[in-house]
Amino acid sequence: MKQQTLQPLRCLIVDDESAAHKTIKFYISKIPGLEFSEGCMNAVRALEAISARDFDIIFLDVDMPYISGLEFLSIAGKMSASVIMTTAHARFAVDGFDHNVTDFLLKPISPERFLKAVHKVRMLRSSKTTRTESAGPDQVLSCDPLHPFQILLKNGGPDQILPHPRQAPVFEEKMMWIRVDKIILPVEYQHLYMITGCGNYVYMYIKGKKHLVRTSLALLLASLPEIFIQTHKSYIINRYLVEKLNGNEIVMNGGKHKAKISRYLRSEVLKKLGPLYG
Repeated sequence: MKQQTLQPLRCLIVDDESAAHKTIKFYISKIPGLEFSEGCMNAVRALEAISARDFDIIFLDVDMPYISGLEFLSIAGKMSASVIMTTAHARFAVDGFDHNVTDFLLKPISPERFLKAVHKVRMLRSSKTTRTESAGPDQVLSCDPLHPFQILLKNGGPDQILPHPRQAPVFEEKMMWIRVDKIILPVEYQHLYMITGCGNYVYMYIKGKKHLVRTSLALLLASLPEIFIQTHKSYIINRYLVEKLNGNEIVMNGGKHKAKISRYLRSEVLKKLGPLYG
């Protein structure tokens, strides 16, 4: 049996601004495991590109002449590539959810936010079944599950410009979006106090309400800021909204809900909650 062959994720940039191409190409060049494959200045050219070759990630601008990014997605239909939308207008974010885009980057794009989007793509793609390369069935293409920061630390040289994840403000956002049935809702992190896992779904407890969202606990944890702590294989809590600890339970929201603490995670949970006196 042959050893697995890892190939870089092929990136297509679709944007009508040359400055955006330059920025995204620079970020791609600094992240091992990514490869710039092609750039298109409009969606018409991009439609030709995706019909001629395969891509793994498409960085797609929303506001373009002739055909917008959203219209491009409607015309292109189902694609194997993960789509990361880019725009200077935040109002387009909700529209992107209707097309199942992986992430949404607001211009100007920071390197930290770019890395977070790439990490989300890696997590999604690594959870899917690996596909066979054209060279033969014994060679398998798989996505490197490492966080981009970890890859940089592993392979980085003297020109490494990106910091350790603990030192980088990766999570500048104060909120996220969730799909509940056919409705898309904004969720501010300061109001999300607990998440529980339930198979391929999670329950999010927000301001006294409970929402069922289709995603995994592991994938969600990778996208949350560090104020959230996993206390058990089925529980994530907001450390700033903890009321008290009672044995192997964490009391939240005025005692209305409780999160379990795994004995394997207990010491790490206590460390993340902060100094303990007495």
